[in-house]
This record gives sequence, structure tokens and C-alpha cells, in this order.
Amino acid sequence: MSNKRTAGTVVIGGGAVGTSVACYLAMSGMDVTLVERGEFAWGTSRRCEGHVVTYDTPPGDFSLFCKTGQDLFYEAQKFLPVDFDFSPEGIGLLVDNESHLEMVKANYEGKQKEGYNVTLWDRDELRRHEPNIGDNVIGCLNFNNDCTLNPMRLCFGLAEHARAHGAVIMPRTHVMDLRMENGRVSGVETDKGLILTENVVLAAGVWTPRLGAMLGVNVPIRPRQGHILVTERVQGLLNKAYVEYGYLLTKHGLKRDNVTPDMDKFGVAFVIEPSTAGTVLIGSSRRFVGMDTRPHPSVMRAVAERGTQFFPALSDMRLLRCYAGVRPATTDELPIISTTHIPGLFIGAGHEGLGISLSLITGKIMSQLVRGQTPFIDISYMGIDRFGLNPPAMPVGQTAV
Repeated sequence: MSNKRTAGTVVIGGGAVGTSVACYLAMSGMDVTLVERGEFAWGTSRRCEGHVVTYDTPPGDFSLFCKTGQDLFYEAQKFLPVDFDFSPEGIGLLVDNESHLEMVKANYEGKQKEGYNVTLWDRDELRRHEPNIGDNVIGCLNFNNDCTLNPMRLCFGLAEHARAHGAVIMPRTHVMDLRMENGRVSGVETDKGLILTENVVLAAGVWTPRLGAMLGVNVPIRPRQGHILVTERVQGLLNKAYVEYGYLLTKHGLKRDNVTPDMDKFGVAFVIEPSTAGTVLIGSSRRFVGMDTRPHPSVMRAVAERGTQFFPALSDMRLLRCYAGVRPATTDELPIISTTHIPGLFIGAGHEGLGISLSLITGKIMSQLVRGQTPFIDISYMGIDRFGLNPPAMPVGQTAV
């Protein structure tokens, strides 16, 4: 096509991460265009629970990174133009196996030292808060600042705030190719014309490897499928969101001794969240089956069965629907937030189940990288160089020459 436009930076991807990158770039005064092939939250961001969490990272550098990222949501609810159903009521990590209790207690002590607001309930205390909990659950580690939100409303709010600060928003726009000239990024070819630019941020989740390949960059991300069940409207079942400790084990591909063969095969671990609509969301599963986003009955049964082991009353409730999505997973389970060896090309992807949680901090950091600034928090261990698949990335501060 002959249509041409220019942009200081083009962000590709309209999910939670991409809209956040565009928002923070626009707020910093950058000329930014956001390109999304569907609508906002069209991919993974609309097929998740919408948790902003810190429970699934052991104490250490990445734990503090997640905590810093979570704090940004408390700020964002004050300036975003959309109510994104932000609910900072905390999330509980349920323990149903005595062998896990000591690890949870160690996690509790480590998180306390890092400044987390955490409380540990024994069996009796848990039942006082949740009378419908199963008899097999022996304790709960509460992350009191963990939150839930509506991912679609979050993405819409970030995109609208970016637009209000001068960003050009281009939904339903397909990227056909990425251009390079004189050794650096020079443009994005779309089905609506060419966008001339010196900076491109790839924030397209599971679709990022295909985009990186256009410039010969190997991005080691693959899709990891997950299921969510939605019940009929229900009152009085539970008071907040919960996740079982086994969720952490399935995330790391570890075996458990108290699940059925199907639960083990499909990576099923209990997650539950009451929605603002009165329904209950139940998850989850983890398996590598390519880009398959079809709900599978066998996985649904395993998720439902696991749910009734934690809240037996779920067995009397009807399911309204089920949906499946794919998370962008890296081999070491950490995101890629990085410059690349190609000047002007940046990557913010591979967050897997933490895409919502780390969307704002990724956006803030990416706006600093694009402007050649040193990030406000250490991200050295999240660089694409760690995989050894590409030439060394350009150092921060030398990306905008």
C-alpha cells in the first residue's frame, strides 16, 4: 500500500503488556503508535482470571520485582480513565498437603522479611473465614495486597489513557513485515500501510516469536494452554480469591502425590475467584498443545473435580461456560524485558501467568529502555541474551543512536 505514516515508537500488541507500554511511553511524551491485530485484550489477556499476584514467586530479586509491579496498580487506579474493577482484597494460598506446610511457612517468613503484608492461617482460622472450605485443607498463606481486576477493562483504560496523551491507536491492523535499514529498525509494514519508525516494541505474547523472526531474532516463547470454568451466580460460597500451593508446583512442571492421573497430565491446580457479576471462576490447567484454545472436556472434568476437593459445594453448582487460552511461556519461567542486538528493537513478552501482574512495570521499564535510560529496577536477568540464541543485545543507552 502507498499509505505512509511516521511514529517515534511502534508498539505491537494490544494486550495488558502492549497497552501498558504504549501508555507509559505516551505519558513520557513519546510519539507512539499502538498496533493490534484484533481488539484490545483480544488474545491471552481476555482468557485469564485477572490476578495481580506475588504469591507464586519465592523470596528473592524477582519477588521484589513482582511486588514493585503490584504497587503500580494502586497508583494506576487513581489516573486511568476506566474503572477496571480493581479489588485489593488479597489472595490466599491454600495448603492441602502436610509435606508442603513447611515450605509455605518458609515462604511466609521470607516474604515478611521482604516487606510483604502476609498472614498465615491455621486450619481453624481458615474455617472461621471460609466455612465452606474442604476438610482436607490445613492452612492458608494470605497475600493481603494481592488483587483481582477485569483484564479487558484494564487494557481499554490503558489504551484510552495513551490516546489521551497523544498516542495513535490502531486496532484490527495486521503486521505484515518489519523493516530494517542501515542495521537498525526503520519501519513496520501493516495491511493499512507503512509506519516509518526508529523503535519497535514487540509485546504480542505468544505471537512475539513470529514477529521477531521477521528480523532474524529468535524469541524462545511457546504457548502454554490453560482452562477456566465459569459457574452460575452464587452467593456466600467464598469471600475472596484462592489458589492452591500445588499451582506453584504445576507452574514449574513438578509432580504431586495427591492428584489424579488426569490432573497430573493436564497440570491441573485449583484457582478460584468470585467475579463482580456474581459468578465464580475456577481454574486452572497447564499443558503444551500449541495454539489450541478450544476447551477440552477431559481437562474441564479434571479442573472441576479438583475444585470440589477444596470447596465441596461446587459439586452442586451448574457451569455456564468454559474458555481456554494460551500463556506465553519461556523455558526458565521468567519474562523477556529486553533490548536486542538490533538497535531500536525491544521485547516485552513471555510473562506466562504473570502478564496482568507485570503489565504496568513492564510498560514503565520499556518506556525507559526506549528512551535510552537505565531502568529504575534491575532487569539484567530478564534479558534475551540469557538464552544464548542471538548476538549480544545493545547496551542500555546505545539503543536510540
